[in-house]
Amino acid sequence: MSRGTEQLIKKKIKSIRSTMHITRAMEMVATAKLSKLKRMVKNFYDYEHEFSALFERVLSAAEDLPSELIYQKEPMKTILVVISGDMGLCGSYNNDVIEQGYKSAEKLGKKFAGFYVVGARAKSRMTFDKKLVKYSLHNVYDTPSYDDAQSFADELARIYLEGKTDSIRIIHGYPKNSLVQLIKEEDFLPIKPVKEKKNSVYDYEPAPEKLLSAILPQYLGTKMYRILLESRVAEQNARQNAMRNATENAKDLVKDLTLKYNKARQAYITQEIIEVTNGSEALKS
Repeated sequence: MSRGTEQLIKKKIKSIRSTMHITRAMEMVATAKLSKLKRMVKNFYDYEHEFSALFERVLSAAEDLPSELIYQKEPMKTILVVISGDMGLCGSYNNDVIEQGYKSAEKLGKKFAGFYVVGARAKSRMTFDKKLVKYSLHNVYDTPSYDDAQSFADELARIYLEGKTDSIRIIHGYPKNSLVQLIKEEDFLPIKPVKEKKNSVYDYEPAPEKLLSAILPQYLGTKMYRILLESRVAEQNARQNAMRNATENAKDLVKDLTLKYNKARQAYITQEIIEVTNGSEALKS
């Protein structure tokens, strides 16, 4: 085996080690972001749970539902909001979210009114696939803030109130655990009223109808913030796992190539010893 083969293997090992450093660094970045996001989710879940319970109490106490955002009839036009990431290198996460959007659109049939895309990955993929993308939003945030969520929720409410759709459904990632990321689909608008009205021990001042109009935008913002947080946690979980697997695969490749290099080097040395020995014997004879 020639010296050229050894040099080629050495170059491959150097290239893979360089890639391994990058994947390890990206894993560390994803871990740091994930730690921050998990703290945010843990702190927010309790608030979201209590606020949703409060909203449902007020909603069940209202005799006349004043808002057009409350469910009244079977929707005929549904916009699907697909939330993906702005970056790749997170395994199949982005594609899984997008494929679920395609399946839901196909299932809706004539009731499908178009996509609202959040995230550069979904935007580029759906544009390439020539899908009906009516609205798009990308490269707007890295770590979600409540103000971003409230603005986005208000925009969706505006689209709904303008009559461009009578139903909005959101498709996003959901972290079941650190290793398994699910794709979740949930209704955002209209808001379905509580089916069974419970006997309330609360006295409302002002009337429940006025309270409902006041807290409804905040309820939508709270729900959207929880969705954005879950999406980002799922994305960073997927990226952390993908980068960890890439690093481990790079280590295995380096190990295999090192073994191959040592074999090639040993073969070259053995060949040189044989040539020297043959030359020495030829001189003696």
